[in-house]
Amino acid sequence: MRSILSKLGSSRRPAPHRFVILGLPRSGTTYLMTLLNAHPQIFCTGEQFNPKAVVGLSGDRDESFERVVADRDANPVTFLEEIFQRPQPARVDWTGFKFMLGHNIAAFRALEADPDITLIHVWRENRLAQVTSLIKAVQSQKWVQSKEDHEHVARKIDATPRQISQRWHENAMTDYLFTSWLAHQPHRHISLEYRELFAPEFNDRICDFLGVESDPAMQSPLVKQGINTILDRFEEPRAIKHYFTTIGHERWLEDEL
Repeated sequence: MRSILSKLGSSRRPAPHRFVILGLPRSGTTYLMTLLNAHPQIFCTGEQFNPKAVVGLSGDRDESFERVVADRDANPVTFLEEIFQRPQPARVDWTGFKFMLGHNIAAFRALEADPDITLIHVWRENRLAQVTSLIKAVQSQKWVQSKEDHEHVARKIDATPRQISQRWHENAMTDYLFTSWLAHQPHRHISLEYRELFAPEFNDRICDFLGVESDPAMQSPLVKQGINTILDRFEEPRAIKHYFTTIGHERWLEDEL
């Protein structure tokens, strides 16, 4: 991935175009953020409205609740405006950040009221993969990974259909409602399913959407954190297999990519 320092320059101004990546946890939003940020004309930061901390590009968190988070939440619209007003090198044409569905409602309403902001929605059709990835991340506190860690990938989770059922239904409902909302907005927008991010032509596609030339050096530094065959992620897979086969989602048990 191209170093952030390579974007620094003497001529700075706010980037002329703005975008926001929106989605639920473990849907591919961080992968897309790092992929876009590897393009010299695009600058994308992390979860600026994370309820617990401001999460930057590298995943580092500013944990000073009183100094940062409380001030942000007291004036979320001002904070949003300041994100887009941050000076950027002259060649950066797009600036954005990652906003998870469920973050600050005042900031979301401000985004809704500004149709000049481009919206990129990322979602994951395999809800079982999404939930298992979230459970593993919560248990291990490893949310992103840039180096191969075979032990972490191979470590299985102990979860039952009951533990998974509520989470996947909530995710499906949230994405459904958000997609319905998005379809009626005047914003220029695109909706991307997780697997599309890894298609061979995806870099060209997203660059074309943003109106920038595709860069061969555009690559995310992140590596996959879970076993590709979803059923193999469980310590006790039999009950999981029975439940998802019974409800007609046996396709979620197979290879996702």
